[in-house]
Amino acid sequence: MTPEQNEIYTTWVKLCTLLSEEGYTTDPRKMKEVMASFKTGCEPTKEKSGPDCYFVNEEGQTRPAERKSTTAKNIKGSYTGQSKQKSWEEQVTYTQKKIKSMDRHYFDKFCSKSGHILESWFITGDVAYEIILPQLEKYFSGDGHRADQRPAATISKGHIMDHGEKVL
Repeated sequence: MTPEQNEIYTTWVKLCTLLSEEGYTTDPRKMKEVMASFKTGCEPTKEKSGPDCYFVNEEGQTRPAERKSTTAKNIKGSYTGQSKQKSWEEQVTYTQKKIKSMDRHYFDKFCSKSGHILESWFITGDVAYEIILPQLEKYFSGDGHRADQRPAATISKGHIMDHGEKVL
């Protein structure tokens, strides 16, 4: 191992140890959610399922939130792998429960080289639901020739900037 590789490894072990000691995930796929939560004043979840983080609303209540991150040129949020229900009515009910139950949906853009969070926005769960539902309907009633048959949707930069509030 080169000295540089050893430094990377030692830093990784230190980061994972600090996160673990505080009860946060050490799953590399979820670490961006933890870091973005710290930077935006949210509390990352310590659970394996449910909200990605919690925020305190204007009334002083702690509320659940979803986080989506990207390193792409434009900020966006992808909602992939949603369970496909038997009927469109069941899909609507499932989506409503899944999307609206999160009071906020945060969208975080990270630098792919440094790991710095470059910007963060949020929209309400109600707005996210209104954007996502028509996309899911097209996906749900599609021709069925996709490799992944689960419904998916994307909240674009335009949607985020039109309906969102910038945090960072």
